[in-house]
Amino acid sequence: MDYSLMNERRKLRIQQGRAYWNKLLEMSKAPMAVQEKFLMKILDDNKDTEIGRKYGFGSIHSIREFQEAVPLTNYDDYAPYIERMTEKGERGLLSINDPVYYNKSSGTIGVPKRIPYSEEAKNIFNITIGLLESAVIEDAVGEKYYTGRGINLIQCGGSLKKLPDGLFWGPISEAGLLVFRERWRNIFTSPLEASFAGPGTNTRYLHARFALEDPEASYILFTYAGFALEMCRYIEKNWEMIVKDIEQGTIDESVEIPEQVRASLMDIIKPLPERAAFLRSVFEKGFEEPFIPKVWPMLSYVYGGATGGFKDYARKLQERYLGPDIVFFRRGVSASEGAFSQSIEIDSCDSVLLPDSVFFEFIPEADDEPDMVHLLTLDQLEVGKKYELVITNLSGFYRYRMKDVFLVTGMCNNLPFIEYQYRSDRTVDLMGEKTTEAAVRAAAEDTATQCGFDLIDVTMYPDPEGPCYTYLMEVEKVPAALTEEQIRDCLEENLKKANPSMSDKLKRGFCKPTKLYFLQPETFLLYRDMIQMKGLSAAQMKPVTVISNEQQRRFFFGLREDFEEIGKKYE
Repeated sequence: MDYSLMNERRKLRIQQGRAYWNKLLEMSKAPMAVQEKFLMKILDDNKDTEIGRKYGFGSIHSIREFQEAVPLTNYDDYAPYIERMTEKGERGLLSINDPVYYNKSSGTIGVPKRIPYSEEAKNIFNITIGLLESAVIEDAVGEKYYTGRGINLIQCGGSLKKLPDGLFWGPISEAGLLVFRERWRNIFTSPLEASFAGPGTNTRYLHARFALEDPEASYILFTYAGFALEMCRYIEKNWEMIVKDIEQGTIDESVEIPEQVRASLMDIIKPLPERAAFLRSVFEKGFEEPFIPKVWPMLSYVYGGATGGFKDYARKLQERYLGPDIVFFRRGVSASEGAFSQSIEIDSCDSVLLPDSVFFEFIPEADDEPDMVHLLTLDQLEVGKKYELVITNLSGFYRYRMKDVFLVTGMCNNLPFIEYQYRSDRTVDLMGEKTTEAAVRAAAEDTATQCGFDLIDVTMYPDPEGPCYTYLMEVEKVPAALTEEQIRDCLEENLKKANPSMSDKLKRGFCKPTKLYFLQPETFLLYRDMIQMKGLSAAQMKPVTVISNEQQRRFFFGLREDFEEIGKKYE
């Protein structure tokens, strides 16, 4: 395939990305000057909006005056305005920057949010995230950046909905990919039917099969590292069926695909016996060594969300399937509300704050009675401490509590590096113990390592009736001599280490001993399929580390399996 046109676009992005990289380094010398100028422009631009008049934006001339005039906000404060915007087409309520789209939140509880997304916000997102990451990756892999197509695992469910004001509402990832539809197969290995799949489509098969057909695939793109790990596990378990289909130019009858999709794909599928023979020769040797460098020798990097709750997925992906020579770029932090940080180093969980993207404020995590008016600005952050993020953005959210907690890990001149930690509203607190999702997952991962089994995924139910923690694990390859009691005891000890407060609660009897159940194979895949059937884009699905509603509790508890039936035992 001729990649010349695609590479011209790539080279232009690199030039623009390097220009922004240099600008970011310059801004890092005096980031508060950038931040104050950014905020004052937002306030001046929006002084005549309805919310601007309400809080007197026109008379605010400093950060302190802004903090004293405008209270902290959450989505409920904006919902009445957004309803007027989406249902009646009113404008000039929150921002002079009219929305061009409404981002759909990833929450699965209650009514999904509609986050306004302006052209100005989209442009800064493309610069600070898209262009910068292209420059950083190209700097690491060199000419390999300009080789073949990518394996795009960002999954869209065709869930865009047109609202009464004429704008679309849906996942930001889906809207971002729509612009590539006309040249999709020139850029990505997967067909459109895989990436924009409706209910009842086995997208794991489609992504894996079409990727394996292409020996020149050069990178893997995913929303979260778990999706790439999932595809690799699928290939490991189903390679014989996939290779047979590649060889014969067929789609196995067991693969769930709507008939019209199957017919459409059969028009483009051709038998590839030589490629199939090569793949078979690789897979028949087993999976003790990473297979990705073997089946895709031109693949030089992978990138996507791989920090916070996704770090363990990323570690497993790299150790078992990628190997040490493939570059891993862990994207910074962004959300429907804006771009917050970006990595400027390969294989680093640290990302630098972007001072020209949103205005930042921070609530100290360790402060029991923080000043909730005069919040900290980025020049007041300390390395080694954690903070909850508050933002003011280009689309009409002011002093908005993101509920995301970050650890400050270092400095780029005067600009902080951060690493995502957890959501402040998803901390388990049955009896004052304040266990984070990261601690819940760390206890399970450490247990798997120490006991010698493979942890596919884990969730935990904080049972108020105990009160106690009930873990539910999906596992494989459990050593034959290992007992359920040994795993449970190890898990409880690791939970105490992950959150020392739990040690005291257990010792004093405030919390009953930890319970442990095991789940049927592919329970977590089934859960994601179920949620997707209900209309939530797969790209938005976060790990269910803590069970937070009755639907989740009934689902996972309904798929428990006896320990003796779990997986294959070691000889």
